Amino acid sequence: MIDGIITPDLQDLDEVMPHAPYPVYPTGQKDADKSHVRYAAPDDQHPTLSIVDPIVDKYGEPVIMPGHYKLDLSLDKTHILFIQAYDVVARVPVFKLEEDETQAQKQYDKKEQKKAKKEKKKRERIAKKYDEFGLKPKPEYIYSNAEMQYVQDGGYLLIKYEMGSIRAWGAIKQDNY
Repeated sequence: MIDGIITPDLQDLDEVMPHAPYPVYPTGQKDADKSHVRYAAPDDQHPTLSIVDPIVDKYGEPVIMPGHYKLDLSLDKTHILFIQAYDVVARVPVFKLEEDETQAQKQYDKKEQKKAKKEKKKRERIAKKYDEFGLKPKPEYIYSNAEMQYVQDGGYLLIKYEMGSIRAWGAIKQDNY
């Protein structure tokens, strides 16, 4: 019965699926090897920006389509990355960057170091309890926010990015918004 359904040419092949005429990863770099995937914060920590109207260039062609984008800073903190499905859709240059110095100074304070050690031991104890049931403990909460607004005076879109103690601002020139 099955012999009649499958053609004789396919019966001799070891694999039914033919290979693609080109490699799946033409550069040899897989998605997991990209730096914004490998070294990124967990997905639930990235600030999400929802874009309703497409962002167009000076010729009226859509550059960034409507949708939900996760924002992240590049490793050198010079660009805000628009990420959708682990692909960088756009890079916006950062014109202002602020880092909270009090967070950095707390790392060197003796009292804060003792407090951090106690919290770490407490988290490890809780993690052991979760492991008994095969669960993951809740990650530590990090404040994150992303906003985009149109500034009419300069004719540009202002993008605000906040994550933890880092704040960055970027701009996209947009005359016809």
